Amino acid sequence: MNLWRAVSLLSSSTDVSHTNNVLSTRSSPLDIDPLPSTQYKGLIAISVLAMLSVLATFGLLCFITYRLVFWRQGAKRYLGHNQYIILIYNLLLADLQQSLGFLICLHWIHNDAIRAGTAACFLQGLWLQVGDPGSGLFVLAIAIHTFMLVTSGRKLEHKWFVVAVVGVWVFLAVIVAIPIANHGVDVMVPSGAWCWINEKYEAERLWTHYLWIFLAEFGTVILYAIMYFQLRRQISASSILGGSAQLESLKRLRRVVGYMVIYPVTYVVLSLPLAAGRMASARGQNPNLTYFCLAGAMMTSSGFVDVLVYTLTRRNLITDSEYRGNSAYNNIVSGQGGRNRSTNLTTTITTVTRGGAGAGRQNAGNAGQRAKETRSSLSERSGSTDNIVQKDIELGEIGKVYQETTIEITSEPAYPQNTSPRSSDEMHHHTTSVKGPIWGK
Repeated sequence: MNLWRAVSLLSSSTDVSHTNNVLSTRSSPLDIDPLPSTQYKGLIAISVLAMLSVLATFGLLCFITYRLVFWRQGAKRYLGHNQYIILIYNLLLADLQQSLGFLICLHWIHNDAIRAGTAACFLQGLWLQVGDPGSGLFVLAIAIHTFMLVTSGRKLEHKWFVVAVVGVWVFLAVIVAIPIANHGVDVMVPSGAWCWINEKYEAERLWTHYLWIFLAEFGTVILYAIMYFQLRRQISASSILGGSAQLESLKRLRRVVGYMVIYPVTYVVLSLPLAAGRMASARGQNPNLTYFCLAGAMMTSSGFVDVLVYTLTRRNLITDSEYRGNSAYNNIVSGQGGRNRSTNLTTTITTVTRGGAGAGRQNAGNAGQRAKETRSSLSERSGSTDNIVQKDIELGEIGKVYQETTIEITSEPAYPQNTSPRSSDEMHHHTTSVKGPIWGK
């Protein structure tokens, strides 16, 4: 009996020592255990906003996916052909992954500790590594798409657009794989208020993360500033020319730009504090935990804010960006205020020679002589008539010259009125003929 009890005590002591050995091998000097009071409260705020963003982005993604799959039920056009909607859809996918990363803070709150080498720590760092720059790159893609539409009146063909979207995700996969391939899964450790790339690897932090966030932030600001002045110039030119249809088209485009500019503004405002804090840490000036918790709460709320912006602007965005199949915007020509006009000048010169016998022989040999017809396409403000009579025409002894000048002006509104009963009058044709003798003997 005593022997049995001794064996039992030995066995129990062995189990306890084994458990202690396991815990000691899992512990790390990078662990945060227990959580400081400030960090604990800050993670609660981050978790609440992350939950809101996860629910909002996931719900909107389900809604858009349903509309993309079952678009024939009540929709006139396939929603997937609207490139703005597809870009916003991918932006929401990036926001969802970012919010899921911050949602893991619930695990740290439950355990009152952040431990390195765990699946939760690795997964949090992985999702944040995808979501943070992913949101920025798709915000930049929206800005580039809008910039092309404003400056050239064109957008990418569907196949190239798909290639560009897939290319962004491939690029994100590459910048996520680089630090893991170089340093293994242990590259994700407690860093600041949550898990991310170890601070020892500042090069990976900069080149695979913050470089692309700053590029997205400042790139979108520059592009939208250029678009603002470009649209002002085009609208001013259309107002002077009195093109009401073109002016309306540009105003609709300006509204689309106004809707799209909200996304980069919210991204810059919500992501800049965290990016600035990380860059300060790289210079050795570490902000306190309160700052990082506040910056993280702002960052994780970007998904909820994007969903809110889309919900408030969706109807007007789809209406203005797809008006008449978007054909109006494809006719906008940068540098001419979107005008699409052609002006042709046709000049016919007929010479009739009258005179004596010598002149009669010349008239007999050259009767009915007609100068070559010259047709030149004039620019809108060009009124030059230098080439009405060609220089290679030999001016002989002529008695009277008759000139007939026909000016054709063809103008096509950039904003087609398909619903108007006067659709056949879309093309206006003006012909002016001026006849008469120029000089006589």
